[in-house]
Amino acid sequence: MIGGRLLNAGWLSGSLGLSILQMRLLAQSWSQGREALATALVAAVWLASSLLAATLLTGRRRSAARYWGTGLLLCMLPQLSLPVLRPLPVSLWPATLELGLLTAFSSLLGNAWLLQRRPWPAVDERIALMRAALGTMFGLSLVWLLPAWSGLLAILCLLPLLALDYWPEARAPLPTPGRMVDNWFDLTEGARRWRLQLTLDWLLQGGWWRYLARRRQLGLVLLASGLAIVLGSIWNAVPTPFAAILQEQGTLPTLLWLLLAQALALGLAFALQLPLRGLLGPSDRLIPERWRPWCQAVALCQPFVMAISLLTLGLPSLQAPVWLAISLGLYTLAATAWGILLPRLRPSLSTVIFSQRHLLPPDLSLDQGQLAYERAQEEHVNRFLFVAEGVLTLLLTPVAGWLTGRWTVDGLLILAGRTLLIALVLLVSLVGLWQLIGYRAEESQSAPFRPTPWEQPGFQRGQAPPPGAAAQEPASLIDEIEHFLQKRHYE
Repeated sequence: MIGGRLLNAGWLSGSLGLSILQMRLLAQSWSQGREALATALVAAVWLASSLLAATLLTGRRRSAARYWGTGLLLCMLPQLSLPVLRPLPVSLWPATLELGLLTAFSSLLGNAWLLQRRPWPAVDERIALMRAALGTMFGLSLVWLLPAWSGLLAILCLLPLLALDYWPEARAPLPTPGRMVDNWFDLTEGARRWRLQLTLDWLLQGGWWRYLARRRQLGLVLLASGLAIVLGSIWNAVPTPFAAILQEQGTLPTLLWLLLAQALALGLAFALQLPLRGLLGPSDRLIPERWRPWCQAVALCQPFVMAISLLTLGLPSLQAPVWLAISLGLYTLAATAWGILLPRLRPSLSTVIFSQRHLLPPDLSLDQGQLAYERAQEEHVNRFLFVAEGVLTLLLTPVAGWLTGRWTVDGLLILAGRTLLIALVLLVSLVGLWQLIGYRAEESQSAPFRPTPWEQPGFQRGQAPPPGAAAQEPASLIDEIEHFLQKRHYE
């Protein structure tokens, strides 16, 4: 218990230190010419480097984390001499180019450091949500309220995790999760040894679309990806110009009220999760079937709350600190609830099989080849979605910065809130109509349940069909399991 808290606190401290560094560089870019477009370009460079670190630099060597952390620390030391919130003695675009290069290097080192494998269990889900919810506002508040001390505070935040990285692996506070028990219980573990690789042609031919449609996750994934792209581009471009407006008005302490509102909303979300532990267990456990429609309804309400909160953040009549804090607190509460529910409504292949293993026939032997193939499909689709979301977000961030320069921060927030509300209403209407048509089509079919493959006499997975039989595409393993459980429910 103590070791887990120590490790999570160190990772959270390091991630907040990286957020301070990011806000310092964006504040320095803003001070050069007070151009929202230039600041958004620097933010896009930070995002591009973090995407590169997440896709290419997350190696398997557990000792690599200390080297990335040391490189980040050495990169930050010279930045302490740079003036904060004061322009450099060069023109706007050459200074933006220099800051962009420094931002790319810092983001590459910092994100590669945080994402490295370490000899202890993964970071707790609540810690990751805290970093996502509080990181931007925490760094923004320190940089604009304490500009002279922000660099030193960022380094102090990095030191706990760096010290843990240099701690001997044999004396780590928590051991690495063992594989013997995992191999014993996890029915999908044998599929990991196949190491299948899918070609790019499978993605280009719409394989990711067919895979998500077969898993009945297409609408939810498209909604989540669209929200991540739009909201990510807004929160990369808006915070620094917003803090500059508060500085001109002499109301910079409003940032502390906003940070406090986010912390209270985050604490409220975690407090509400405690009495629902039987319903919302760990992210690798399924939601009970009878509660799944209610959780889906609650989750689909959260994007509407986030869109309304963006709209109220930009309304001129609600610019008092109290109203800003309430709007941002509601946005944080909805975003946290969305982050908790989304992975549970979109379970992985291993989660589905492991959570329902006791309901399957005792003589069922899962084909490890098919498991490996479907696991490779899942990993390929997740990687494709991650990269696509990152690329589209960094492309939309300069657009958001340009709109901020033309319409101010309030105008961009109002536009984003209205657009999201209209898009969400249309999307929910189309998805509801689609599901209604599919439900009526299923109700009109009077054919009995088809036998599952393991119920067919003499069936062996992978055998050739009998002569004269029409060749059919093999059903997904998830479809077969869900069909068997549905048939068992109605018997």
